[in-house]
Order: sequence, then structure tokens, then C-alpha cells
Amino acid sequence: MTELKEKDSAGAVYEGPSAKDKPQTIHSIERALDIIEFLYHNGEEASIREISAATGLFGSTIHRILSTLKLRGYIHQNDKNSKYWLGSKFYGLGNAVKDNMPLAEIVEPYADAIAKKYRETIYTAIPYYQATLPQQVIVSKVSYSPYILKNSPEIGSISFSHGAATGKCMMAYYSDKLLEEYKKHPLPPLTHKTITEWPVMEEELRRIRYNGYAMESEEEEVGTTCIAVPILDTQGNLIASISLSGPTAMVFEYKINDILADLKDAASKIAAHFC
Repeated sequence: MTELKEKDSAGAVYEGPSAKDKPQTIHSIERALDIIEFLYHNGEEASIREISAATGLFGSTIHRILSTLKLRGYIHQNDKNSKYWLGSKFYGLGNAVKDNMPLAEIVEPYADAIAKKYRETIYTAIPYYQATLPQQVIVSKVSYSPYILKNSPEIGSISFSHGAATGKCMMAYYSDKLLEEYKKHPLPPLTHKTITEWPVMEEELRRIRYNGYAMESEEEEVGTTCIAVPILDTQGNLIASISLSGPTAMVFEYKINDILADLKDAASKIAAHFC
């Protein structure tokens, strides 16, 4: 997808797909979403200058948008340092989405049984297509692990797919056309073990599809290993991916074939709900 930069009437820079790639959009909403998504991915408070550097928007434009969002409860401003962060309103909205997400409800009992058996964490992810690189959204997380991992993703979090077992598992079932679009952009390293070369990734995806599962050991986070299987409908179309994740030393204490058998059984039962 071709990326463009254009200026609106106020002179602010907006980056987005060309008009032929998507319908005409409302730029003020696009800019507000750019700011919200930056704060989310940034993971901490940010100043107007930092937001401007990341989004390419003028400080005056950012200030107007943040002021409006602040009045509606979507943005919080720290009185001590004047920096901005996502407001409490997103918490309520996020819980409403989580509570009304059918896939998460279907997955939970199966994920709970596996997480309890191995005393580890079970994730379920779906594809996130609104980016230039493959990404995923965590829709379910069930954990009985006594270990707190440093960068353990939460429900609703969006992350790169190419370093995650769930992400790679889903990528293996993407269309050739979609992968060709993604291949226009380099794969960033997440750890020293992350696959960053597309030819290597293509071979990895072929292997995943052939074997019916994906595995990554410290490709997304040092010290963590994850095993994932796809959830497919009766036509072989991708629904989601379910995985077991835990500290590398602990995961390899189990028989990998036993974990795979449990994940595949759960995936089959989950998929049956979509027939």
C-alpha cells in the first residue's frame, strides 16, 4: 500500500493510504486517532512535543485535539508535568468490548483448562490488518502462571505478528496477495532472535502451515517461549490462533507433543462454534 503525506488546511501533516486504496476520511478524526494510538503504543505519558515528533502534527493542532478529548474523559493530563495519557473512559469502553466479544467467551473454558493443567498462560489472538506490517490483537488471556513476565501482553493489546507464535501461525494462513503487501516493509527486530528477513520468514510460514503449529523461543521477548496452533473454520479459513506461553525453562519441561495435542483439541472445539 502506498503511503502518502498531505497537508490539511491548517498545514498539519497527515500520513495515510492513497485515495484509491480507501474511502475518503475525515482528517480531524484521523488525527485524533493518530494521537490516541501513539499514546497507546508509547505506553506512557507524552508531551505535546513528543506527540508532534511521532505524528508529524503541529503542536497547536495536537493541543486542540487533546483539549477536546480531555473534556470528554478520553485524555488525562498530569498536573505536575503537563504530559498526557489515555483517560479512564477507555477503561470502561475496553471492558464493554471484552465483555461482549463472542470469541473470548467461547475460548475461555478451553483456555482455562489448558492454563490450569500446565500452570502457564494461554493467549488467543486475531489478525489486525490496519497496519503496514502484520500485527495481532490479543482477545483472550487466561493465566495460572506464578511468573510475571516483563512484557506480558494484556487483552486488547496490539503487537507485531512476526515475533509471536500466534502471529506467525496466523501469517501462515494469509493470502499471497496480503503477504506481498507486507513484504514491501522491513521486519523490525524485537530481540536478537527475531526473524527479520522476509525470505527466512516465508520459509518459516511454509513450515508452520505444513506442521500445523508455530513455535517461537525468545523471538518476541527474551526468556519466553510460546507454542501456537491456528483456529480454522470448516473451509480452512483463519479465525484466530491459540497459544501456550511461559518462561523458556518451564515450557521445555513439558512434552511439546502433549501441549500441541491440548491446543489442537481446544482449537477444534472452538472452531466448531463457527460452523
